[in-house]
Amino acid sequence: MNRMLAGTLLVAMCALPALASAAKPAPKTLARGELPAGFAIGDASPSLALQVEVVDGKVVASAPAGDAPGNLRAARSGDATQTTLMVSSTLAEAVKFDLYVSTDGEQFTYTSSCGVTPGISSFEMWEKPVTHFAIGNPRVLPKGRMACD
Repeated sequence: MNRMLAGTLLVAMCALPALASAAKPAPKTLARGELPAGFAIGDASPSLALQVEVVDGKVVASAPAGDAPGNLRAARSGDATQTTLMVSSTLAEAVKFDLYVSTDGEQFTYTSSCGVTPGISSFEMWEKPVTHFAIGNPRVLPKGRMACD
């Protein structure tokens, strides 16, 4: 009986990832000109930044920082086989953002990203050369919730 139960459990556990991946939507790819307004777009070298304004725990304004340092920053590093993006924030609240990546600077694919906690950098990694990024839509995370999606 234990062997039968163990075999059933193993089959059920193996089936779960297939079910989960079947429900996952395909990555959203946009042309550079289709990216939402307010996104900072570039190669993140030396950095790519947003200037974010938070009032009463909510983002009330956000814009690409241009040449200014901004308070939500992303910096790329890596080589021909791997890319790392370090995201940091000087905001007092934990923030989440939308992130798109590109290998050619023209087609951008949405990717998951982790929220950034004040004083702690977040690292995103890809096993391929990523040359351009688009970061935007920042939002304050609820206290105690660190999202990576």
